[in-house]
Amino acid sequence: MDSVDSLAAPAGGPPSGGVLADAARAARTGRIRLEILARDLFRTDDVRIDEARRTRMRAMLDGLVRATEGRLRRDLVKRLEAAAPASVLMALGNMTLPIARPVLESAGTLADADLVAALARRVDEHRLVVQARVAAMQDPTLVARGLFAGLLVQANTEVANAARQIAELTAARFGPFEEPALGLTDLAEAVQVRLVWRVAAAVRHWIDLHDRIAGAVADRAVAAAGAAMLADTAARPGLDRAAMALARGMLRAGIADDEATVALAAEGQVAVAVASLALRVGIGMAAAWDMVLDPDGARLVLLLRAAGLERSAAAALLLRWPDAAAPVDRIGDRMAGYDMISHADAHAAIDLHRLDPAYAAALDALASGMTRQ
Repeated sequence: MDSVDSLAAPAGGPPSGGVLADAARAARTGRIRLEILARDLFRTDDVRIDEARRTRMRAMLDGLVRATEGRLRRDLVKRLEAAAPASVLMALGNMTLPIARPVLESAGTLADADLVAALARRVDEHRLVVQARVAAMQDPTLVARGLFAGLLVQANTEVANAARQIAELTAARFGPFEEPALGLTDLAEAVQVRLVWRVAAAVRHWIDLHDRIAGAVADRAVAAAGAAMLADTAARPGLDRAAMALARGMLRAGIADDEATVALAAEGQVAVAVASLALRVGIGMAAAWDMVLDPDGARLVLLLRAAGLERSAAAALLLRWPDAAAPVDRIGDRMAGYDMISHADAHAAIDLHRLDPAYAAALDALASGMTRQ
């Protein structure tokens, strides 16, 4: 990785308006990129935009649907024990037999834009974590501080408990061969609800095809199983929520600073580093991730500037995010953009991200629709 010192000299250049325009363009490009990715994910021909990324997303989607369906079916076996014939109960209990997935694929109801976005984000997040781990193995001095290990045994119980929760959740986000995994708790609440009820509806459809159990009996059982799963999921924190809890705890304990944010990123605790930036700026995790993972890097520059990071800390993060393999001249351009824009202008530029996400999405949809007219 290139030295942070090589990017230390502030650069001159055009006014900050160019940086803001780049960020706005990057936001529009990101929406287009997501639409293309969503179409590609559910294609059946041999033309792929990024086969490796698509393969990981499909694998995560398969695992997510399989786990959701499995939990629902195990509950249904108990609820329908007295009402369904043995053949149906045996099929529901046989987890090697796919039931919901073929129905969902046929109906096309898995092509949910927000679900695709979550899958794409998880792949990109996983890449940053793996890159940090590889860099640390190649140069152990990058993680010499051992910040996260220290947080696990912090005297401050709020910080220590939050760090332990992060460690547990992080371990569950890796599948076989260290491939990325995605669970229900990693999804936004609205996406969780849609996925669970779609899986539930698909299982209900299958039951109806194989046995005419009284409709009200089957519907009550499926609805109760789905509601129980959603209630259980709501009680379990996802990584984003846990990361924000740790970031807040560190802030209250007086151990959240630029150096800590960079150290967390270097140690592969990317979610916690992103949470610390989100807290500084006053935006949610979804918006912060969107800015960090912007392939163009323009919105990341705005985020770092708005968060008030010192230049050396910003350079250290720009060397790692959104891609540690970026050429040094591109990183130099991003640092030049960092120098061109003021903290106040950057802070004002991301006001939209401080709004309710649903309202911001509605404004964006309206603007997109009017542009096409």
